[in-house]
Amino acid sequence: MTVPVVVADDSRTILELILLTLSRGGIETASAADGAEALERIREHRPRVVILDAMMPNGDGYDVCRTLRGDPDLDQPHVIMLTASAREVDRTRAEEVGVDEFMTKPFSPRELRQHVQELLESPE
Repeated sequence: MTVPVVVADDSRTILELILLTLSRGGIETASAADGAEALERIREHRPRVVILDAMMPNGDGYDVCRTLRGDPDLDQPHVIMLTASAREVDRTRAEEVGVDEFMTKPFSPRELRQHVQELLESPE
């Protein structure tokens, strides 16, 4: 089954907040609690958008994005990275692995939903 968005975060609270917020906008999602599970969901669902926590067990968001960008058999979704760190070194690292957007926590769930909806409505 294909879903348009995969969300990966090891914080159950943040994961549930994002999933609830997106579902209220009618957006179907698949979720993951760590990096390895995120890659499984991405391979399984071929999403248009991936939302990754920077720091997760079993492969952080940077590792997931690097693997995703390096795999020619995977579609190349829009990757949004969420992190509690706003350091320039983290932004640079995210750019180097192919992250499209870097958002710091705390974030506005409503603004995230609106942005994801815009991404999904735009031509590929």
